[in-house]
Amino acid sequence: MKAVFINEHGGPDKLVHGDRPEPEVAPGEVMLRVRASALNHLDLGLRQGGSYRGSLPRILGCDVAGEIAAVSPDAHTSLKVGDRVILDNRVKCGTCESCRSGLDQYCTSQQRIGVDLDGGHAEYVTAPARNAYKIPDAMGFTEAAALPIVGHTAWHCLVTQAQIRPWDDVLIQAAGSGIGSMGIQIAKMMGARVITTAGSDWKLEKARELGADEAINYREITNFSQTIKDLTDGKGVDLVFDCVGADVWEQSLQCLKPGGRLVITGVTSGARATMDLSILQGRPLHLMGSGGRSQRTFADMMKVVHHGALHGIVGKVFPLEQVDEAHRTMEARDFFGKLVIES
Repeated sequence: MKAVFINEHGGPDKLVHGDRPEPEVAPGEVMLRVRASALNHLDLGLRQGGSYRGSLPRILGCDVAGEIAAVSPDAHTSLKVGDRVILDNRVKCGTCESCRSGLDQYCTSQQRIGVDLDGGHAEYVTAPARNAYKIPDAMGFTEAAALPIVGHTAWHCLVTQAQIRPWDDVLIQAAGSGIGSMGIQIAKMMGARVITTAGSDWKLEKARELGADEAINYREITNFSQTIKDLTDGKGVDLVFDCVGADVWEQSLQCLKPGGRLVITGVTSGARATMDLSILQGRPLHLMGSGGRSQRTFADMMKVVHHGALHGIVGKVFPLEQVDEAHRTMEARDFFGKLVIES
C-alpha cells in the first residue's frame, strides 16, 4: 500500500511517500480504508526526532478517518464493514491497575497510533475496535479527520480538568491552531465568554466567526495581560487554556483572577519558563496539565459531535504525496484550524 513514513529523523525531506506492507487485522481489531488524516505538531516532533526512541520505519498520522474495511471475528463490536469512523489514537492495555480502575488515562503502557504504532498517512491502518467511533452521516471524512486529537484534548482540558462553567471568562491562546479553534467552540457551547489571541487579524476574524467574544492580536499588543484586565474590569479571567507554553506563560498567569485556573496542553514556543512564585502565593491559582485522556471523555466528545455542536475546522487540504508540503505549512503557521491529508 502507499504510505508516508520516515526511515530516519530530520527535515521534511526525510518524509518518504512509498510502499509499505498492508497491515494485518489482529484479534480484537478493525482495519480502516483511510480517507483522510490530519497533521499535528506531534508529527513534526516525531519526524525531527527529539525524545522519540521508537523503532523505524514508522508511518505517521495520528488523526484518522475512514471506512471499516475488515473486522476481526473476535472483536466485540457492533461495527461492520463500510461504517464511517474516526479513531481515538490512544491505545490502552486494558489490564493495568489504572485501566481496571476505570482510570485508563493513566495507563502505564498505552501506545499512540501514528507514534508508537503505524498511523493514518496510508491507504490502510489497523486499530482496536474499541478505538473506532462512528461519525455523523452528514460529516465528510476531511472534516472528521480534523476532530480526534484536538477535540479530545480540548474537551478533556476544558470540561474534565478545568471544569469550565457558563459564567466563566475564558482566555484561549492561539485561536488559529487546531486546539485553539476547538477550544473556542467548546467554551462557547458551555456558555462561557471567550477572549482569544492570534498573531494576525484574519485569524482573529475567523475566531470571531467561531464565536469568540473578544480577540487580541498579540503581535500588536505584546502586553496582552493588561488588555485582559481592561476587558474584565480589572478582575482577570477565570480560566486560561494554553497550547503555546514558554512565550506566554508569565502573562497567562498575570491574566488570572484570584482562584483562577490554568490548563496547559502544548509547549510549541518552548517548554522552559521562569515563574514569579509570588503570583502563586498571592493569588491562590490552580495550575493543571493535560496528561493522558480517557476513553470515556472521547465518547463524551463524540456525543457532542453527533449532536452537531462540535465541528472539525479544516485549514488546508493536501494529497498524500504532499505531506512534506503540509509539514512546511505547519511550520510556517499560515493557516487556521487543521491541515488534513486526503488519501
